[in-house]
Amino acid sequence: MRNRWNILAFTALGLVFSGMSLYLLLHPDRTGVVPNYRNASTHWWDSQNIYEPGTHGFLYCPTFAVLFTLFNLVQPAVLGEIVWRLFGFGLFGWSLWRIAGALPAQNSQLGAMPAAFLVMVSLAVPASLASLNNGQTNLSLSASIVLTAFALRDKKWPLAGIFLTIALILKPIALGPWLLTFAVFRWVRGYLLAGLLGALALGFLHPDLTYAWNQWAEFSNKLLRSYTPENLRVSDIFGILQKANVPTPFHIDTITRCLASFAALWFCWWKYRRGQIPRASWALWVGSCIILTVFNPRAETNSYVLISPLLAYVACIQLLNPAGNKLAGWILAAACIGLMCDGMGKTIYLVTDVWLKPLIVLVVSPLLLRVPEEWKVESGRREG
Repeated sequence: MRNRWNILAFTALGLVFSGMSLYLLLHPDRTGVVPNYRNASTHWWDSQNIYEPGTHGFLYCPTFAVLFTLFNLVQPAVLGEIVWRLFGFGLFGWSLWRIAGALPAQNSQLGAMPAAFLVMVSLAVPASLASLNNGQTNLSLSASIVLTAFALRDKKWPLAGIFLTIALILKPIALGPWLLTFAVFRWVRGYLLAGLLGALALGFLHPDLTYAWNQWAEFSNKLLRSYTPENLRVSDIFGILQKANVPTPFHIDTITRCLASFAALWFCWWKYRRGQIPRASWALWVGSCIILTVFNPRAETNSYVLISPLLAYVACIQLLNPAGNKLAGWILAAACIGLMCDGMGKTIYLVTDVWLKPLIVLVVSPLLLRVPEEWKVESGRREG
């Protein structure tokens, strides 16, 4: 029975990806943000500037441009588009499989529930469709954060370092969870520094090292300009206020984000002091997801796929466990579906744009603060 439910879940994932691939084949000119990645990769090897003026364009480190060459070389271009999306969606699906397998086997009432993976897919995938459509790195980044949290909980320090390095290459905003991990988990610091040095070294993979150095300098300038939350359409806590025509002075904006970051650090450290590794890894997952969505100065509506696996996991625990809080489970399940509002048609999109997703996360975030009992048991101990 479990295999049948899993097959149904994998079939759903396959149908979603096949539908997106068919759409790309029929409309090869509607490629979302991937042309930015392609242009950056092409310009890198042509020794041209990969960073255009302004707050948009290519917003990633040179290492990303180097590694994206693997996808840029795939021809025809539409096939490269599909392979890139397969990488992101596949990694996202793997993270959901990892979450579904985290239900403790000792508890037959919970662990034996055969539909866990299907429930995870049903709740987490809707929020991923917009990022899949645009070909954004959000899918891969979301999966990297999930896998980092599991690696930290299970004390697999090298894996945690690898996943956080991947996250940092995928998007500079991953510096947030990187710094949280470095501050709280002393065992992984060496792996984080090694990964950072490796990522930097890859970012100098070019015949002209002077050109590569200049591109890193351009990246630093781009970073400072692009992550200033001015004149941007941001779907965060201040997007809610701006939608309601409430003025948000720049200094209030900046102070609030700084306080939120320090609160996330305190939350991780406090959980570490109370329960050490399992509690701290949970706090890092929750804190990272909230900071990267409702307090992110460049949060888009598509960014909320970063938190959908977390919401789906807690909802799954509450709904599938006979002793779970069913009301909390249904609230979180509704929140997961609500995060797909930008894909529910133009009318709903225009009504909910910018403000609804951060509001949903703010409303349900108190349900995420308590560490589930299921999370406190490491994978290796379950199998025993």
